[in-house]
Amino acid sequence: MPAPRYVAGNFITLLKNGADFFPALEAAIDAAQTEVHLETYIFANDTAGQCIAAALRRAAQRNVVVRVVIDGFGSRDLFPAEMADALLHSGAEVFIYRQEALQFSFRRHRLRRMHRKIAMIDGHTAFIGGINIIDDINTPHHTPPRYDYAVKLVGPLVQELRPVVHRLWLMLSWTRVRVRKHGMFPRVPPAPPRGTHLAALVIRDNLRHRDDSEEA
Repeated sequence: MPAPRYVAGNFITLLKNGADFFPALEAAIDAAQTEVHLETYIFANDTAGQCIAAALRRAAQRNVVVRVVIDGFGSRDLFPAEMADALLHSGAEVFIYRQEALQFSFRRHRLRRMHRKIAMIDGHTAFIGGINIIDDINTPHHTPPRYDYAVKLVGPLVQELRPVVHRLWLMLSWTRVRVRKHGMFPRVPPAPPRGTHLAALVIRDNLRHRDDSEEA
């Protein structure tokens, strides 16, 4: 892995738990003018999930390009068809990463999941971290509260995130012929400097970047 490339001019805010994360994400989606791209392992049909789904629908209804990627295992029981149908009806696009066909199967490829939790808005604001779209206070079968963190990133580094989420979306779109024509993201101007934070984007996945986080 090459050394991380640090980019200047960013403003980064640490978000603790859903109490910080969900209001900030909802506000950013409501302010979107061109695009919203959301990737999450879990998208639950609970208070938090319904709130974010409603914000995504509002964005799509005002002609913002809205794209949602959920994991086929992490969201198999938590993202019911009616929520996806409502998003699609509003004009949003929804892809499922490796949708589960068999409930009881232990093949190795089932371990290759999409664990990323990323939101990107208008090419200048992003949310990255460990928080899924699920209520961290009223989570079934989990002793509350669920502690986790994310960061809100505003500034030039967001431009390095665009090709990362774009690559996954194109990979998924080419598996469905009828949506190939929607493969490109809308053009957005480069994000201007917004602060004094120096930061680098490090990608971790199950293919080309298996150990990048550990090495960084």
